[in-house]
Amino acid sequence: MIDFRYHLVSIVSIFLALAVGIVLGAGPLQQQIGQTLTNQVSQLRQDKSDLRSQLDTQQHSLEAADEFAAAVTPELVGSRLGGRSVVLVLLPGAESAVADDITATMKTAGATVNGRIKLTSAWADPDPGKVAFRDQLSSNLGPLVGSTASPTASVNEQMGAILAKGLMVSSVAEADRVTEQSEQALSGLKEAGLITIDGPSPKLSTLVVTVVGGPVTKMSDDARNATLTTWKVTASQLDKGASGSVVAGPLASSEPIGVIGAIRADRAVAAQVSTVDDVQLAMSQPAIVFALLQQMSGGSGQYGTGVGATAVLPPLPSDES
Repeated sequence: MIDFRYHLVSIVSIFLALAVGIVLGAGPLQQQIGQTLTNQVSQLRQDKSDLRSQLDTQQHSLEAADEFAAAVTPELVGSRLGGRSVVLVLLPGAESAVADDITATMKTAGATVNGRIKLTSAWADPDPGKVAFRDQLSSNLGPLVGSTASPTASVNEQMGAILAKGLMVSSVAEADRVTEQSEQALSGLKEAGLITIDGPSPKLSTLVVTVVGGPVTKMSDDARNATLTTWKVTASQLDKGASGSVVAGPLASSEPIGVIGAIRADRAVAAQVSTVDDVQLAMSQPAIVFALLQQMSGGSGQYGTGVGATAVLPPLPSDES
């Protein structure tokens, strides 16, 4: 009997509590709760409006800075690369519009742009069968074109050296022409499906700008590391054949899984190859020109606003340079 009364009292208490809550909610507390919610919603709307205003202001400032950089670039880079020749190498994922902007800047700087080639994904495919194919190709094609790579060098080094043989020279006196070996090197790589060429075969150049895309994704860690190593070694080999080499890409390419990130993480390669990581901004254009000038004088550096950049711009060249 005690248990039944205990349960009955408990149930009655619960219902009484619910009734009191309903009465209070519908009466004295209703206005207070409603006002509190209204105030919170109003505050959130104001916060959103403030953030939108801040974002619009920052976007306007960024656009203004970009316009300024674009306006002063011709004055900054004019004739800096006079007498030099440049070739552009595009990696998979690189945007043609970015390459077009770089081409225009190179011409403004007085350089002759000798052409543009694109490396296909097959160039760095980590599949063992594809690696074996490149190994066999480099063993056959390397000696024919006078590759400077050692016969005991890695597949990546030998392939990069063949590409450099088809595109690069270090002496201005040897530039702006096509040799039998350079033509054979590019022809062999093209027939193998490793490169495509926009227009006629590029003439030999003393400078190279390699344009990269965003991070390397959608593959296992091992495959990604192998792919990044291939691109990194290729950039290094192009640099060895030239008098100046710069790798340029979007900000995201400076991440550890990006090509620029891989270059910057390798001290030996970073000491040779310069990088610019903010090609989405107009200020990257003079940075590429100044980085090439620094390369021509034997230096290198990592520039932009991304991971591993040591400065926004390379040291400004003197008027006498």
